[in-house]
Amino acid sequence: MWTDDLITLGFLKQGGSPLRALLRFQRRARSRYRKTLAGESISEEPAYAGPEDGAEHPETLAEIARWITKRYRAPLGYFELAKIETWGWLRQDMAAAWRERMTTIAALGGTISGPYGDTKRPLMKIISAGASRFSFHICGRAVDLNQGYSCYFPVREPQGAQTLWRILCRTSDQSGAQGLPIRGGAYHNFFERGEAPLPAGYYLDLTAEIERGGWFERIPAQNGWERDSRLSEWWHFQWSPEKQKTFQDECELAGITEEQLRAAGYGDADLDHPPG
Repeated sequence: MWTDDLITLGFLKQGGSPLRALLRFQRRARSRYRKTLAGESISEEPAYAGPEDGAEHPETLAEIARWITKRYRAPLGYFELAKIETWGWLRQDMAAAWRERMTTIAALGGTISGPYGDTKRPLMKIISAGASRFSFHICGRAVDLNQGYSCYFPVREPQGAQTLWRILCRTSDQSGAQGLPIRGGAYHNFFERGEAPLPAGYYLDLTAEIERGGWFERIPAQNGWERDSRLSEWWHFQWSPEKQKTFQDECELAGITEEQLRAAGYGDADLDHPPG
């Protein structure tokens, strides 16, 4: 019976919804992530191209049988966590790319070193203002830069109804050997809650350097950031490759179980919510 097979594969718990588990399996089968019975993380070009609707299609049942034959399992903990100096933990693929950006940016006269405002965040029942219950921080694929660095100058970039931020970083060498000269313009001073003249000097477009290569992305400010700076999000960058469709699927890759999520107060609608 396919329900027994989904229990074996790690998609269905005793007392859980078989149809919801079937839909989770369909989504995962269309991704490249698998664990083996021995616990190895492997990447496989998906063989399944069937529907993602939670129904018992012949293609889905055939794919379940193939996973059983291959001795695959749900990819719980597919990625290990890696420590970034003493500043926190990130998913290993993000951590490797972030370290590369740290080195490159330091050579250009900027910095994205810690201590950070946040890296991987634990599951919590009570969420602070500005924090999402579905944040990429929870699954180890987001970092908040140090907001206290005096070399950071956030510049507002309206994009339609949204506000994004570009961080100009005053370079460590102001002789002209690093960065580009900027004389004039303004940045947003969050202490004074308004625009302020940008000091003349040499600057690195830190946002462009972090986003170079397409690995990382910034996010827009939340509504009300003008009144509460915690909603501005100018410091937040997250790992952009291969986002999963649901919060639970993201958490699974980082080793967070369904039982842990439910114990923290997440219901079905929360688990199926898009991450971020």
